[in-house]
Amino acid sequence: MSTHARLRRSVISSCAAVAAVSVLVAGCSSDSGEAASSSTAAGGCVTGSPSRDAGAAPLPIAPATVTLVDPGAGDRRVAAARPDLGSAQQVTLVTTSRVESPGSAEAQTVETPLTARFVCDQQSEVEFDLASVTSPDPRLNTSLEAMAGTRGGLTLGAGLAPVTVRLAPPEDAGEEARLAVEQSIVTALNTTIALPTEPIGVGARWRTERTISAAATVTQTVDARLAAWDGDKLTIQFSAEETPVNSVFAIPGGTDTLTISRFSYEGGGTVEVDLARGLPVGGELIYTGARELVGADPARPLVQKTGLTVTWR
Repeated sequence: MSTHARLRRSVISSCAAVAAVSVLVAGCSSDSGEAASSSTAAGGCVTGSPSRDAGAAPLPIAPATVTLVDPGAGDRRVAAARPDLGSAQQVTLVTTSRVESPGSAEAQTVETPLTARFVCDQQSEVEFDLASVTSPDPRLNTSLEAMAGTRGGLTLGAGLAPVTVRLAPPEDAGEEARLAVEQSIVTALNTTIALPTEPIGVGARWRTERTISAAATVTQTVDARLAAWDGDKLTIQFSAEETPVNSVFAIPGGTDTLTISRFSYEGGGTVEVDLARGLPVGGELIYTGARELVGADPARPLVQKTGLTVTWR
């Protein structure tokens, strides 16, 4: 099998990981204290760590460096977490990764409903359960059925930035389904906009940078602006760009590499953050780009258009 053929077969798996170079987006969410589980205490928070008890190992999320450019005007406050321990957050995460090569266009969509709760006595910890995970791809959709009931967890750091995520799929979940859900969640978290730890007001501007290692290692730069602050909810407008750290593109599933000769990836949008919740509650961003990859024959480069959207609704 040629290098180009192997790349095309693995392109969707790599896209979610490489596009972890890309986006944080969202839609809207609803909160409910009714969807209680046996692991929750009265009031909606979680006792202990069900995800760790289920054997989930932590996956690191790329750390973000935050630089405050302008503190904004008016009443300035620190955007610190104020966890709601009285009710759960119910959201649905949808990610779609796309790669278009000459003669082919592929996309993978994963829709994951989550119920998230803070840990009662460790409020930098969030535990979540997955409901029925679906995809418009019939084959993938069938394999995703086994992911219902997956337990997960999230550790938050300063500025509500995710530090690690944990996933413990059911034993009967197959590798394809596990990888699709893991990449979907990690991609979304790897593009979260960290908040400044200094006091800010409406109009505040800051820049975040993180280095994300996947098929390509990239530097993600986000320029953010606080457009509104209503109660615990912040509306943030932002633009983002990613640039490769080096010219190496590792083909997933093997040891072969290609050379990145050209690369572009950028987007922008709006995200809503609720200081009482562990996950985004609204917003949208669209990332688009292209890359030219060169193998053994420089005269035959592979040019691909890429894109990723992430939605919380």
